[in-house]
Amino acid sequence: MAGDILKRVWQHSPQWVRQFFLVALCSLRAQKRHVSLPECEPVFICGAFYNSSGIAQGARLYSAACKTAGKRGIMVDITGAMRMPRNYTSALDGTPLTIAQARELDEEGTVVIHANPPQFQLALCALGKAFLRNKRVVAYWVWELEKIPSSWLQALPYVDAIEAPSVFVRDALQQYTAKEIRLFPYKTPRPARQKTSFAPDGIVRCLFAFDAASSFERKNPLAALQAFSQAFSAGEAELTFKVSNARSASRKFEALREACSLVPGARIITDIFTPEQLSKLYLEHDIYLSLHRSEGFGLTIHEAMLHGLHVVATGWSANMDFMKGPLAHAVPYTLVPVRLDSGPYKGLNVRWAEADTRAAAKILQDLREQLLAGQRSGKEEPF
Repeated sequence: MAGDILKRVWQHSPQWVRQFFLVALCSLRAQKRHVSLPECEPVFICGAFYNSSGIAQGARLYSAACKTAGKRGIMVDITGAMRMPRNYTSALDGTPLTIAQARELDEEGTVVIHANPPQFQLALCALGKAFLRNKRVVAYWVWELEKIPSSWLQALPYVDAIEAPSVFVRDALQQYTAKEIRLFPYKTPRPARQKTSFAPDGIVRCLFAFDAASSFERKNPLAALQAFSQAFSAGEAELTFKVSNARSASRKFEALREACSLVPGARIITDIFTPEQLSKLYLEHDIYLSLHRSEGFGLTIHEAMLHGLHVVATGWSANMDFMKGPLAHAVPYTLVPVRLDSGPYKGLNVRWAEADTRAAAKILQDLREQLLAGQRSGKEEPF
């Protein structure tokens, strides 16, 4: 509750107040990087390991990738420092160190912090100057627009290098710094099972999973609902919204719930799923429908494709790094100005994509015909 209050205060504070707070905090607890230190092991992977958000999942995937590559990785949990809830209930591959335990390790190494500003600065200050003194500091940042806020500019002097999960993020950040920016996409594991048949009972099932705390406007679920309702008659299809952190955008979530009540076949799930439950959910559906306005990576889109679902998604931003092949169906869009008076995009003169819902509906209709034709012929391939 306290974290939610602080987050709301931050979002509605004037920009100069945010800037002053971050500068004062970092001057006390962090250290600017005047000379970049070389990369070396161990790799201290700092992330919100006990949180269910996408950026937290990114830290878990990064840790697994280090292990696969044979690197000595040490997980450090910064869930509390990032003011995020501990709502990830699945088992972790190892036990992360607390920040207090990490501070006792004085050896050289590389610190990779999976947190966007301003949470990046909070994590940096929680780790402290003494811990970071002899270590290379890498920021693993995920951003969804072509320009970055002032809090990100303020964070740049405190990093030796940056890693980004997509070309879209790398190109956005490269405008602001000459520091090394390395492309390091999420290493999403291939699931044990994939789709082998579609719509066996004649009903095409669509899915969209999103975190309401990660900008409701950006995820744009109402556009997905609109395209779905335009595409199908009652009884032809179903649409499932898997929504995390619904309370963080309660009014917008209630508007979505009300809109779903008017569309036959639409439903909402708000439960927190384990990875196994989420995998099962993917396999219960045929099409992943994301008419987002922008993505820094598009982790659920990628996961859906790996599970063998057809993906109908806005053809702009980071998801276009991997949306290729017969399962990928890019939706046309128009770039429009972002006009929000609160949240991380406040005050940014920037644009994002408005998906063409009519074009998306036509793609959905064509897919239904093809999937049903494949089912009737006994064909198991996507087409």
